[in-house]
Amino acid sequence: MISLPDPKIRALIRLLSDEDERVAHDIADKLAEIGDRAVPMLREAEIEQPEMAERIQDILEDIRGHRLEAEFHVLSACDDDHLDLETGAFLLARFAYPDFDTWPFVKTLDAMAMEVQERLGLKASGEETVKTLNRYLFVEQGFAGNTRQYYEVENSYLNKVIERKTGIPISMSAVYLLISKRLGLPVFGVGMPGHFLVKYDTPRYRIFVDSFNGGSLLTQKDCARFLEQAGYGFDERFLQKTSDRAILIRMIKNLVAIYNKLEDRRKATRLTRFIEILGLPDKDD
Repeated sequence: MISLPDPKIRALIRLLSDEDERVAHDIADKLAEIGDRAVPMLREAEIEQPEMAERIQDILEDIRGHRLEAEFHVLSACDDDHLDLETGAFLLARFAYPDFDTWPFVKTLDAMAMEVQERLGLKASGEETVKTLNRYLFVEQGFAGNTRQYYEVENSYLNKVIERKTGIPISMSAVYLLISKRLGLPVFGVGMPGHFLVKYDTPRYRIFVDSFNGGSLLTQKDCARFLEQAGYGFDERFLQKTSDRAILIRMIKNLVAIYNKLEDRRKATRLTRFIEILGLPDKDD
């Protein structure tokens, strides 16, 4: 970060209006390096000089991106056993919604887990537990996969998935996983090629849950049939536990693909940087 007194920062902001694009670009880079210190002055200038609003918004987005990169570095420093999916998913959400407050969504997840716990009682079997959780999420709460607008960016941001009660397989599964974690259930993500499931796994009861399709229950044979029909072939490694790190990377990769399709290279590039920071090679979706 560059440290400059306020008058010099304001002087740089005024230079953003330079007709020479190269000069304006260099100034924008310097302001982005200054970071949070420049934000209030940039917002003032955005109001006072509306003709520079687009350029200022780009700088503000770069500053937010640098801040998120720093936070992803902190998150990535955890080993896989301690990297927290919830923290990472809400961090990712701040990429698109920089001012949203995480706490209300945490409380919503807490409240949902508490309501499921009240329905479970103390001696529910694995089968009863899965059926109760599924009934609560997909019937009572109305969570459902977004089949009509599958490629909406909102489907990949956890805050919007919770708010709208819809998403794509991996984000719907993330909600299932976060509630299950609060309940202490033996549930983990399964990142198959072409689809994402969760699995409830105990010696007495093992079942795959398709959160995108209303909580449909699948056996290993059902999963193998899907993989064969989809042209992937069956391999047992496709049904192994997917780490929180890998889940988060896959969520980001989905967004990169969407923003590339929308020709928003700026967002796609920044998100790709988050993947690099998390430090895993690409996996087949």
